[in-house]
Amino acid sequence: MVNFISPEMNDLMNKQIVEELRSAYIYLGMAAWADREGLKGLANFMRTHAEQEEYVHAMKFVDYILEAGGKVEYGTIEKISTDWQDVETVLKEAISHEEHITSKIKDLMDLAKEKKEYYAYELLDWFNEEQMEEENLFTDLYDAYRLSGKNLLMWDRNITHPD
Repeated sequence: MVNFISPEMNDLMNKQIVEELRSAYIYLGMAAWADREGLKGLANFMRTHAEQEEYVHAMKFVDYILEAGGKVEYGTIEKISTDWQDVETVLKEAISHEEHITSKIKDLMDLAKEKKEYYAYELLDWFNEEQMEEENLFTDLYDAYRLSGKNLLMWDRNITHPD
């Protein structure tokens, strides 16, 4: 089998798989908190995001590594909180987390450029655009919350995830 992935890229992509699965865990933790708080709209939004975005992103990295002739290794995901102070804290942490993931994708893009791994760069360019969408998604959710006057009942009933 031809190998299209450097050991450094393979290692960093394996770490990114953990980051993406950790993202799913974070959003599932937020969903559990929201459900306990009676915020069914937010709970559904976070659960849907974990399943339809973060898990899928992890599998894109898995598929790429395998197709490129690399080796997939799953790292450890630490325990995730299911306790937050309030909705504002949840939303601000989600935005901050997406900014963290964006920085990780940019690190991967820098490595792809350095190693001239153009197939990887093409995949990572897709992720870069996806991160802009994700940061905007959570920022828009926070803005809607803020603009609702932080009226939880009205805001929560109107949350939908752009499937």
